[in-house]
Amino acid sequence: MTKIHAIAHTHWDFEWYFTRQEARVQFAFHMDDVFAALTDNQLDYYLLDGQLSIIDDYLTAFPEKESVLRQFVTAGRLFIGPWYTQIDEMVTSGESIVRNLKLGMRLGDALGGVMKVGYLPDSFGQGQDMPKIYNGVGINSTVFWRGFPSDNDARYFYWDSNDGSQVIAANIKNGYYAGVDLIEKDDVPALLTRIATHTTATNQVLPVGGDQRAIDFNLKTRLNQANDAIDTNDSIIESNYPAFFDALAQETNLPAFSGEFIDPSDSKIHRGIYSSRYDLKQLYDQLEREMTYQIEPLMALAAHQGIESKQGLIDEIWQTIARGQAHDSSGGCNSDKTNQDIYQRGVTAHQLAYSLKDYLLRKLSISINNDQPIDLFAWNPLPMAINEVRELTVSTKTAHFNVCDLTGQLVAFEVLSQEQENAATLRRNPAEMTDDYYYVTKIALQTKIGATDWCGYQLQPTSTATMPVLKTTDTIDNRFYAISATDGQLELLVKATNQRYDNFLTLEDGGDEGDTYDFSPAFTDWLLTLDFTQADHSHFEQGQLISRLRLNGTWQLPANLAERQQQLRSGQVAYQLELVLKQDSESIGFNLTLDNQVLDHRMRLVLHTGIQATDSFADTPFGTIQRPVEDPHLKDWQAIGYHEEPTSMRPMIHFANTHNQEISWSFLTNGMKDFQLIGDQFDQLAITLFRGVGYLGRPDLKRRPSDASGLQTKVVATPDSQLTGQLTFGGALVVTPDFQPTALQQAHLLLSQSDLAYQNQTINRFTTPLQYFMMNPTATAIKHAPILAVNDLQVTFSSFMQTIDGTGFELRLYNPTDQAITLPGSLELHQNCRIAELDLRGQVQATLATSPSDYDLTTFGPGEIRTYGIYPIQPRA
Repeated sequence: MTKIHAIAHTHWDFEWYFTRQEARVQFAFHMDDVFAALTDNQLDYYLLDGQLSIIDDYLTAFPEKESVLRQFVTAGRLFIGPWYTQIDEMVTSGESIVRNLKLGMRLGDALGGVMKVGYLPDSFGQGQDMPKIYNGVGINSTVFWRGFPSDNDARYFYWDSNDGSQVIAANIKNGYYAGVDLIEKDDVPALLTRIATHTTATNQVLPVGGDQRAIDFNLKTRLNQANDAIDTNDSIIESNYPAFFDALAQETNLPAFSGEFIDPSDSKIHRGIYSSRYDLKQLYDQLEREMTYQIEPLMALAAHQGIESKQGLIDEIWQTIARGQAHDSSGGCNSDKTNQDIYQRGVTAHQLAYSLKDYLLRKLSISINNDQPIDLFAWNPLPMAINEVRELTVSTKTAHFNVCDLTGQLVAFEVLSQEQENAATLRRNPAEMTDDYYYVTKIALQTKIGATDWCGYQLQPTSTATMPVLKTTDTIDNRFYAISATDGQLELLVKATNQRYDNFLTLEDGGDEGDTYDFSPAFTDWLLTLDFTQADHSHFEQGQLISRLRLNGTWQLPANLAERQQQLRSGQVAYQLELVLKQDSESIGFNLTLDNQVLDHRMRLVLHTGIQATDSFADTPFGTIQRPVEDPHLKDWQAIGYHEEPTSMRPMIHFANTHNQEISWSFLTNGMKDFQLIGDQFDQLAITLFRGVGYLGRPDLKRRPSDASGLQTKVVATPDSQLTGQLTFGGALVVTPDFQPTALQQAHLLLSQSDLAYQNQTINRFTTPLQYFMMNPTATAIKHAPILAVNDLQVTFSSFMQTIDGTGFELRLYNPTDQAITLPGSLELHQNCRIAELDLRGQVQATLATSPSDYDLTTFGPGEIRTYGIYPIQPRA
């Protein structure tokens, strides 16, 4: 006897081809029907799509509805959460995923209780780390639709992570709308046959709902009619997911699987979406890096120094990030007006973020009471010491100056650029202005800062006519690399192996006849390899601390698909490439600016590694993944019924890698999320910079035949998604003898730290938007008072922030490998503290130590995430 659990729900994309504002109107009236159906007992249960953002918007407009909503949630009839938004799992950082769940679960708990089911019915692929993330917030079950490989013959199973975490999973193979046939059609046996494939479980699930679907007030009637039509002992009952999983957990024959699920087996998976609307991905990637690596640690440091935290601002920014990382929003597979909304929300959140950072840096710096004046402060809010070359901007009255430490010793620096500015009061006639000149100078400065601490410098005017500037040369080098150019082709020498790579960096341009969901090659393509032989300008500059090369030029490309078919080149993409070497860094800084004036194309950065690869490597939210360079079903995907070609375009969060026993090539990304190993021997690492397309969805693509994605019966033009205009790209290349994921994450982290500085001056009142405002120092002078230091760290730093109650500090680390790490490092504490183990929600699970001066971290198991609570024990006043 099989029991089918019919679950009434709605799937509510809060934005898509429509805007969030448009959907809010529909939702406001939809909730009237929800409350009516529950009040009149026409529905026993209802699921509001597992996300709280739509409820947050609703209660903002209708706060008087909170009591009735809470009534049904508390009664276990209306199910909400656990997510704030339904994320994209493949290109979202682990910390963003955790914040999304924390926001959703906190709001859900405040409204009567959250559904503890990892409910993601429409995300474009399932990430391998989700079971341990779910377990970390107290969730032990999950529902999803897309990605489960056809080779895995199951609907209901256990999904394992490499750390031993496990969730019981329901793969709703027929989609979250499968049960609509129960309402609209009468062939019940056919429906039950469809949902019973690939399983022998005696408890099965039938979701009854769809996109913004209205309430089915006749559900009970249709259930009765369906049960009358069944000529077996099977039955369909009105149910909910917690009840279903309680029953499913009693099954004894469920298989277990692990890893990520990204196959287009039961539905399209949209592997080309990782590179859609690069501008949105770049903006939200920048936001999550600013929040995780700068603002939250800086807020924790400021709180330790007596500055009251502004958690409300932190939460507001994270809510915006969460909205921008919902699966459609992150994918960019939306109308232009919706993507404009997503972009503007990100810009607004970025203004909050950098203003919060600027305020804290200034407040902390002006509150330091030192025996001698300090002109320039560099801050390190991270719990690890930093020794790096930072690029800082200073304002001085004189063009020439020295930099000294607080003992008066000269500190090495180099001038990268200098501009003269005028602080004179403006007049309509410039001749009437009394000039008040000063100089804005960008410098490279070696900074060495202890964990959660600061260092100071003095800027001393000098009449010396020479400043330490970079010298023009034909090669740049540091301890690790030398880079030169011959006939416009870049050459790389890796000093650790004494191996030279000719023409190691090129670009590739090809047609894109896809849509905002998927890359698809042009039906008549013309693939172009782009180097720098026609560069209009090349400039190599060598310094002791920093060196850089710059190449400027214009590539002539097909202006559109018609020109590409005819192999014509009337289109132009102007470029400026900058590669940067810092003396003691293994990262080759990569900065590229493009002025894209070409339509329907994809541009990729191609690194010629010389590695004949069989697998690629990349990071995941809390780990590392190895994937084959070719999908096992690349040749037979149509024969086995896959919905799109399983092209090996792969997602990354912070890095992509290829390596062998002798050498490792990695690209650290600041916003690009798509890569692929290409070439006859898969010896080229291709990073998708961007792709431009003009439609939301297109039918019958080269690598995705059949109906258009999104809307099957309406053409939605998206000219903004061509991404014409200026685009910027940043990151770094790392070439080392071996592959070390933790070292790569540390190198990526350092890409985000350079601007954490403040100059105490009144010459230039416009260094930041807030600099013009007056500010008081703290009542108690700030001194060197580090919180803690993580020494000899051999696992990966993830986050550092205040605890949820504001009385301590939360430190998260993880092991990105499949091997145990027996000596992960130690904590050096600077005052009496209690050390506790926390879950991913920040809730205390156990006390680990009380009042140690040092604490040795115990062995990290494979893939383990560990969160420490550091609670300073304050003396009684």
